[in-house]
Amino acid sequence: MLPLYVDLSGKRIVVFGGGTIAERKLRQILETNVESGEITVEVYSRDFTHWIEETREKGEIQCFRCDLRTQNLEDLVKGAFLILVCTDDETLNTRILKAAATFDVLVNYRDEGDAFMSSVVNKGGFLISVSTRGKGPAMARYMKGQIMSLIEDKEEKMLQIQTRLRRYLKEEINLEESKRRAILNRVLNDTECWAALDAPVEVAEKRILKIVEDKFKTHK
Repeated sequence: MLPLYVDLSGKRIVVFGGGTIAERKLRQILETNVESGEITVEVYSRDFTHWIEETREKGEIQCFRCDLRTQNLEDLVKGAFLILVCTDDETLNTRILKAAATFDVLVNYRDEGDAFMSSVVNKGGFLISVSTRGKGPAMARYMKGQIMSLIEDKEEKMLQIQTRLRRYLKEEINLEESKRRAILNRVLNDTECWAALDAPVEVAEKRILKIVEDKFKTHK
């Protein structure tokens, strides 16, 4: 299994089912796609959770109330990049999988699909996925909580500063990649740099830049 991050910009996602499982997966998709382009999300079900209905009213997704057992599933699947199978009807789910098999589409459905959604840490600019490959979902959720507790105000500030420092070293100092990487790593392992993060991020950035120039001999 290869863990990948996929840019969903411009992609069409079809969700079969409008219950709590569909809601959980939709929340993850929408929350992790904030900085990407627009996506098309279609949800087909007889009923929808309150959150799904609210999200539809905001224009973030489209909902189609229907009895999937009477629908032409191939027509719904055709053209989709990803489908999420979230109904509690096993016979219907089997039909959906069969319809999906005739198209070049990613399928998320328990361990029978080819696209799996892990527990995700989305905090402070970090996007970290945690998976046990289905062996222990509760353990994945536990590890998600452990990782989230490690990301505090200083880590968020450091990420912002690292992003700008990386650009500064590349575009203004014009350092080659190996030297940029070495300096960025030294900043992460420098106690004085971490201590500077007690100040507001704008002040901390100036202090860290001064440390970089003095300690690591980088000047324009």
